Amino acid sequence: MSDRDDDRTGPDRDLARLAAATARIDADDRFTAAVLRAATASDPLARLAAATDGLEPDAGFTEAMVRAATASAVPARPAIADGIVRSGRPALVVTALAAAASVLFFLQTQRDVDSAIMASVEALEASE
Repeated sequence: MSDRDDDRTGPDRDLARLAAATARIDADDRFTAAVLRAATASDPLARLAAATDGLEPDAGFTEAMVRAATASAVPARPAIADGIVRSGRPALVVTALAAAASVLFFLQTQRDVDSAIMASVEALEASE
């Protein structure tokens, strides 16, 4: 394999491995003809099923697919910390905005409370 294989993503590596495993298998002309006939019909899925009913699976293709599938490593299960790190920055921004909004709400409310208190104190002083 070339040096560029390390740059590929997981699905790209899997597709390349599958392509290499099935490179020596030729397409069956009967299958291709059946698919083309079915694709031009008015109900392609029903015609495709009927046209390919008599075809038997190719053992070489099945073996190559099984080899390619078993050759790939099972991907590691992602850790909880990966999700935290990935969502950490947006969560921090949302938290900072919520804190700023709560401070502004507190200041607005405090000003309204102070105004209400001062109005009641002035009313008491005027009545004395």
